Amino acid sequence: MKLVLDNLTYHNCPVQDREKVTFTPEQRHSMLRKMHAEEKISEALILETCNRLEFYLYAAKNFDCRAFLADLIAQLRPDALDVWTRYSSETTGLDIVTHLFEVAAGLDSQMVGENQILAQVKAAYTESLHCRMSRLVFHRLLHNAFRVGKAVRTQTDINCGAVSIGLAAVELAKSRLDVSSCCAMLVGAGENAELVATYLAKASLPRLIIANRTPEKAAALCSRVTNAETVSLEDIPAALAQVDFVVSTTASAAPVLAYESVGPALAAREKPLLLIDIAVPRDIDPRVGDFGCVTLCNIDDLNAQINANRQKRSSEIPKARAIVSKFTDKFARWYESLDLVPVISGLTRKGLELARAEAARYANDFGPDSSEKLREFAESLVRKVLHGPISFIRDGGAEQPSTDQLQAIDLINKMFLSPHDDL
Repeated sequence: MKLVLDNLTYHNCPVQDREKVTFTPEQRHSMLRKMHAEEKISEALILETCNRLEFYLYAAKNFDCRAFLADLIAQLRPDALDVWTRYSSETTGLDIVTHLFEVAAGLDSQMVGENQILAQVKAAYTESLHCRMSRLVFHRLLHNAFRVGKAVRTQTDINCGAVSIGLAAVELAKSRLDVSSCCAMLVGAGENAELVATYLAKASLPRLIIANRTPEKAAALCSRVTNAETVSLEDIPAALAQVDFVVSTTASAAPVLAYESVGPALAAREKPLLLIDIAVPRDIDPRVGDFGCVTLCNIDDLNAQINANRQKRSSEIPKARAIVSKFTDKFARWYESLDLVPVISGLTRKGLELARAEAARYANDFGPDSSEKLREFAESLVRKVLHGPISFIRDGGAEQPSTDQLQAIDLINKMFLSPHDDL
């Protein structure tokens, strides 16, 4: 059997092509079911995110995985086959283990150390389990990937601090205010605004006011966020009296929070107000920051912290890779222990050693002329006892070892042969 990875990722496939090779959960389940029906594929997992499509297989050595996957893709998405053929590549062997562990650790992400990928790997494993395509090898492989992801994130600072503008804005607000007891205003309803709204929801913000030029877009975003309501851009000055901080994201050609429009409301305000402008061009007139109650931050203020966080994360990569290497070595030792020949010879050697030791121990009870016969008897008995287990793992009736045979080999290693470090 062989470990195989066929994939395309953001490293070499641009998003305009990558988006053509995407599948629904139902289509992934269909592919896994067809893999289950293929007798030369023992285990399989499909990892699909916005940045990658990866097929992990445990298949017969003589099986053409690339041709099989190309046929599957052609059946479900004929328009995707050309992109898959041009950009995908195949890897075999234990390099796949290192790759998966780095993926789970966030080392292979566009944003190094991001946490979402570990949840996506777990979701892919759940899909594989649902389709009965994760067994002995992938159980071990995936659970170790989860351990690597956790170890890297707890033993290094690989995911320290925000490295996206939206998250940086929310972290800035959290550093200045108790967000869980605040009312906030979000100006804009685009992609950045949605990210900010999501991060604020995770921070347990109890109330969010969304203002946007297009009421329909504001309402659509409002429907996807808890405890949210909408106002028009014209209502922003009045709404400022209710909020503790504002995040503005529209990149309008002219300031949305113009000095003339919000000035009267701010001049009458005594409670501090934090304004965070992450738009380019800026949404908030810089003169607004002259009011005594206002603290105004723009994208340059956030970029300095983001760059510092990126550098800190990058400095943690060697430590993270050392953890990945440690887990890869342990998995490799276990994986190599599933080889039939050394297991059979090791089990036979262990049995004969015990037989000879016991024969020597009782030799004096049978007289000096019987010691050789006693040893032969003990060896013969051990060989007969071991004949059944050895025949099962060697001659299971198939060209490739079955999952049951591999489980038997794993159990023999644990019970009789030199134990390996717990993975």
